[in-house]
Amino acid sequence: MQKVQSYLYPNRVILLADLAGFTVENRTVYARTIKIYQGIDNVIQFDIQNADQKHIDLTTLTNLKVNIMDAGGKALATSPYNMSLLTSATATGVTVNATSGKSTTTTITIPTANILGNGFAVNYLISGTNISGPVTVSAVNADIDSATTTLTVTFASQTVAGATGVSISNVIKGLAKITIPYADTASLSAQYLTYSVTATDNSGNTIILYADSQFGGSGKIQFLTNATPQARKSITYDSFVGEINFMGNVTQHTPAIPCKFYEAQPTQSMNFSVVLNGFIGKVWVEATEDMTIAVSSWTNAPQLVTATYNTATTTTIPFNNLSVTSTGGQYNYMRVCWQYPDVWQYGSQQNPTLVYGAVTKVVASSN
Repeated sequence: MQKVQSYLYPNRVILLADLAGFTVENRTVYARTIKIYQGIDNVIQFDIQNADQKHIDLTTLTNLKVNIMDAGGKALATSPYNMSLLTSATATGVTVNATSGKSTTTTITIPTANILGNGFAVNYLISGTNISGPVTVSAVNADIDSATTTLTVTFASQTVAGATGVSISNVIKGLAKITIPYADTASLSAQYLTYSVTATDNSGNTIILYADSQFGGSGKIQFLTNATPQARKSITYDSFVGEINFMGNVTQHTPAIPCKFYEAQPTQSMNFSVVLNGFIGKVWVEATEDMTIAVSSWTNAPQLVTATYNTATTTTIPFNNLSVTSTGGQYNYMRVCWQYPDVWQYGSQQNPTLVYGAVTKVVASSN
C-alpha cells in the first residue's frame, strides 16, 4: 500500500518594518518560496517584525495593504488587498478586575480552564469591553480545579473599569493575513507575481514593509496552475491562409484546429466565434477524420454548417456545439472557411470599388 503524506500549515511571509539601525549583513539564507494556486482562495499570512526580529504590535499601524501585480506589472482584479489581524481565541462571560490609571497590570478571569489550548498565550494582545486598546498578556494561569483561567495583562497607564460578562478577543501580535479570491487568478497563466506591502504609521506617514533584510520593497510569489482541474481554454486565430481554385475563386481558412485531446473527459463538441468586418460572402465549418493533415484531408470534406452573410458592420457569428462524432467514427480536425461571392454575381466589373470586407478573428473552444 502506498502511503502519501499531506501537510496543513499557513502560507506565511516574513516582513520587516522599523529598520532604523538595521545591519544589512543579516541576510536571509533559507527563504521559502511563496506559492499560490489557481482554482482556490489563497490565504497568505504575514509575520511582521522589527529589526530585532520582534513581532510588532499591528494596532500601531493602519491601512495595511498588499499590492499584487502580474508579470507585466498590472494589478490583480481586486488588489490592493486589506490585511486583517489574526485572532486565535475569543471568550465570553469574562470578569475584568478594576485598576487605577497608575497601575500597569490587571487580571482577567475567563470561566473555563482549557482556554489556553484555544490560543491565549503570553505576549499576545487582548482587546475587549472596558479595556482601552489592546493590552499584552504577561502571564496565563489555567486552573483545572476551579475551571477558570486567569490572564495577567500589562498596558500603558490607563484606568480599567471592573466588569463581568465581558467578551474579549486575542489578537496575535505581528500576524495578519489576506485572501486572494480565486476569481482574481482564474484567467492567469503560470508566472511569477510581484507583491509589496504598505501601511500608515502613528505619524500618518505611508511606509513600506520590506520583503527582505536588504530593504527590498517587493517580493515574488510563484503562481501555479497545475494543482486543480483546468477549464479548456479558447484559442484565437487571426492569421489565415488563402487558396485559389481552378475557377479563380479564393477560399480563405483558419489552420487545422484539433478537436481530439488527451483529456480525462474527451471533447464532445466544438464552438467557433467568427468576427466579420463589413463582410459579404459565405462562411462554413468543415471537418476531417484524418489523423495527419495533408492537402487531401480537406478534399470533399463535409461542411458541418454553412451560412451566407452581407453585413456592413463588425459582427460576431457563433457556430456552437458542432459534434466531433462522424459517420465513420470521430472528426480529428476542423477549420473555418469563407469565400467571397463570384465577381459576376455582384457585377464588380461594372463596379470595381466593391469591397467584400474580411474575417478578422476566429475564436475556437471545445466542450
